[in-house]
Amino acid sequence: MAKSSDWGLTDAGFRRPTYAELLDALEHKARELFGSKANLTVRSPLGIFLRIFAWMLNLLFSTLEDVYNSRFIDTAVGASLYNLGRAIGLRLLAAQKAVGYLTFSGENGTEVPEGFLAETIAGIQYSTLKSGYITDGSITLPAAAVVPGPDGNTAEGTITTITNPKTGIESVTNAGEFQGGRNTENDAEFRDRYYKSVDFAGGVNIDAIVAEIYESVEGVMAVTGEENDTDETNEHGLPPHSIEIVAYGGLDEDIATAIYRRKAAGIQTYGNTTVAAIMASGQTKNISFSRPTPVKIWVKVFNLVTNSYFPLDGIEQIKQCLVDYIGADTHGGLNIGQAVISVALPSVVFMVPGVVDFDLQISPDGETYSWDNIEIAARQKAVTEESAVSVT
Repeated sequence: MAKSSDWGLTDAGFRRPTYAELLDALEHKARELFGSKANLTVRSPLGIFLRIFAWMLNLLFSTLEDVYNSRFIDTAVGASLYNLGRAIGLRLLAAQKAVGYLTFSGENGTEVPEGFLAETIAGIQYSTLKSGYITDGSITLPAAAVVPGPDGNTAEGTITTITNPKTGIESVTNAGEFQGGRNTENDAEFRDRYYKSVDFAGGVNIDAIVAEIYESVEGVMAVTGEENDTDETNEHGLPPHSIEIVAYGGLDEDIATAIYRRKAAGIQTYGNTTVAAIMASGQTKNISFSRPTPVKIWVKVFNLVTNSYFPLDGIEQIKQCLVDYIGADTHGGLNIGQAVISVALPSVVFMVPGVVDFDLQISPDGETYSWDNIEIAARQKAVTEESAVSVT
């Protein structure tokens, strides 16, 4: 019998006794008080009382364990987890709207107002985030889906209908994808972002800038940063005394503003995208950062062996687990510059119940599959989609 001194808060942490251990301890104490011949059977009055009391104590220890676990990021859940995030300035992300850019064509001088609506053939609507005037036959404006969620993510060239026609505006399209639409952040996603944002309150270092982007830019899914504090251009092409932020998802203007808010004065920014950020004085300052090049990954799961616990939609679950792990248009998955490690993927497949055995290979081109890792450069991002994952 485990000693009651081993229960609760100990040097090794909190140990919750099982119902059987509690009942055993209560019966042991009852025999000390009422003699070894005391009737403690399941139908005796004392036996019934002890079992009810053990059940109540089990509930109490369960609550105490939850209170103990609520102090730690790895074990806290729900409101307790979010409260820990608030201690470093991190808040739960609500459902996010997909964001991107709409290009309107029409008569020069025609205003495209803020809030102007366009939609896909399926009826998913998007609203411009600022106004502008058509010049040289067209204008490109930032826009966001009207309704938050992953349904707003759409491929290039799919937003082609003007919801409320206006004289002078003839057509609309999206030259690039709309990305970043997602449901409300769950505990696992929040916990992962917490570890990426532990230096949110750390001032103006790279970690603080990355955390600021994660926290304030809607639709961003992955961010990395690098700094060059030397007097020479480094091996990655960064000029002296500069920083480079590489961000996947989110609007250019929002990312530039977040970088400007956190970067140190006098430090130049570097990257393949340059956007004017508005300073407190009303002036603008060009902020540069980089967009990663997507590297599509193909995955082949074959010789799959399952048992009776394998769900009816198990193959779809396997595909979704792999997409979630690697990353797609709706979520970050692997970080920018993070290699796809072949031996890490089987554990993702085994998350689906009923999987017994299988073989797995990956490919950078959809033709040549192997067990070799796929290296991802510092300015690249591994992505995939369900159509690129086969399960047989």
